[in-house]
Amino acid sequence: MDLFHNIDIINKTLDATMLKYNVISDNISNVDTPGYKRKDVAFEGFLEKEIDKRGIKNINQENISPVVYVDKKNYAYRMDGNNVDIDIEMAEAAKVKLKYDALITRTSAQLNRFKTILQTIK
Repeated sequence: MDLFHNIDIINKTLDATMLKYNVISDNISNVDTPGYKRKDVAFEGFLEKEIDKRGIKNINQENISPVVYVDKKNYAYRMDGNNVDIDIEMAEAAKVKLKYDALITRTSAQLNRFKTILQTIK
């Protein structure tokens, strides 16, 4: 197993989380655009499926790429066909930011452990 395998997976998760935040920002920006359909990002399900199939130490990172998709494309909350609910988007943005911050903290802690190990080896 690669020494930085966990960091590589967290890095991939950080990328997917940032993509999700950007998609949510686009949704918020288009809240008043007639006909705009809310978009979302699928990632966690792919990661969970890969962990269930192979275990955390044997994840194939090629199988866990994020995918942007149109959410509830046949639904509209307004007469103009738009299906973005600003309250849901704002809550999702806050949730995604907290997740991103937690992942950064986790990555930083992991790198600090490696740094400590390397300093003791000198």
